[in-house]
Amino acid sequence: MTPRNFAFVAVAAAATMLGCGVLGQVRQAANNVASVGDLAQKLGGSDQLTFTAEYRVAGGSTTVAQQPPNAAFIGPDGRFVVTPQSLLLCGKDKTCQKSSNPTGQLDITNAGMVPTVTGAGFISAPLAVAMLTAASVAPGARVTQSRRKIAGRQSTCLKVSNLKTDADPTPRGFTACVTETGLLAAFSGDAEKGAKADIEMTSYSDTVDPQAFTAPAGYQVANVDHLQIG
Repeated sequence: MTPRNFAFVAVAAAATMLGCGVLGQVRQAANNVASVGDLAQKLGGSDQLTFTAEYRVAGGSTTVAQQPPNAAFIGPDGRFVVTPQSLLLCGKDKTCQKSSNPTGQLDITNAGMVPTVTGAGFISAPLAVAMLTAASVAPGARVTQSRRKIAGRQSTCLKVSNLKTDADPTPRGFTACVTETGLLAAFSGDAEKGAKADIEMTSYSDTVDPQAFTAPAGYQVANVDHLQIG
């Protein structure tokens, strides 16, 4: 069932139980679910895109290169490369660690490595999808939709606020922008585990340098069972 169909089912059920007097409020909540769910679904398909994008982040910039099934994150502190066969993590000391990739893709099991090379404040598409998906079912969440042109790409932006959980009743929120093709264009606000994220795409190309998915020239590569941070 799509997010929008789920939303309409929710409206009908609520109207039956509560009566038409609250139909307007229920419909708005359903629209919020649909809007966030639709954007999460669009962003979730970005792993099929081929592109090179540069993002502004705190303290510098990060380049994301993707040519399915490969992805690379090149930041001020190094490089993180994901292929179906392996994970490659390179630091500023001109050494790299290489391990097998248990899942064969970039997902939430290995996306946590990305800030190691990008620095604090960056958020990858898999984690942004997780944030949007959680927000789509959060009771009481408020959603405002807008449109922006970011790095020359038309983007849909959602400002999500009043996010609460039983474990943390403190209201949190974020703004996420996604291009028409499903690329993460910007994200600012609360991310996972209390962290803050703030990125915005500054340039975009639909071409990729194949060297982005290899260790930089002159770097030593050591095979390891598991990537180690620090």
